[in-house]
Amino acid sequence: MLKVNKKDEPEFFSEFKRKKNPKHWDILNKPENLHIKPELKSYMLKNKSYMLKNEQKIGDKSYCPYCEMILFFEDNDLKEDKKCHIEHIKPKSKFANLTFDYRNFLTSCSENKTCGHKKQSDWDNKLFINPVQENPEEYFSYSIRTGKIIPKKETGLEYEKAIKTIEILNLNENKLCDYRKSYINQILNSIKNSRNDDEKIEIINYFDELPTLKKFLIGNIKILEEMI
Repeated sequence: MLKVNKKDEPEFFSEFKRKKNPKHWDILNKPENLHIKPELKSYMLKNKSYMLKNEQKIGDKSYCPYCEMILFFEDNDLKEDKKCHIEHIKPKSKFANLTFDYRNFLTSCSENKTCGHKKQSDWDNKLFINPVQENPEEYFSYSIRTGKIIPKKETGLEYEKAIKTIEILNLNENKLCDYRKSYINQILNSIKNSRNDDEKIEIINYFDELPTLKKFLIGNIKILEEMI
């Protein structure tokens, strides 16, 4: 999971709220408001937005903060079969007062079995790790052999929060774990002929996907060497 550093909401959204005083999310499905969701995603994800550099962008790529898969977005995407969607971190079904709170938004991937679509209305106010309020890297580590994301701590509240967040978002779904394992194997194959650690790290940094897993692998380069 990635930290999301929220900034001020975009002016067009503030103006929309002032003019419409919206109460329900469905208002954005009216023909005259169909532009709002794409503009919000563009604001959070596109290169031209200063927000992107601080919220969900690393280098020249934008990521789902939950699974860390690269997000793709088209400016003219007004359809419902989107590759990414606006996610309410605290579910709007349980926190109606946060339905139009920009700090409760992030852009999630649209995988049905993981992340925002899996979370739906599932929520634990004590245990869910909100990536806007906390740094998920403080809670999670990885298993190099299984591709699973795991708690960094073995006991205590931090362990419980990691376990509950993994459960709610289904971050160890089989397809996602297989993707992580494939990613790790690609890196192992790429560095097997490297002459030293610096060269290995340079090669690993060419990989764009899964930023915190990449960071973890660089920090555990000796374990990778034992696996080659």
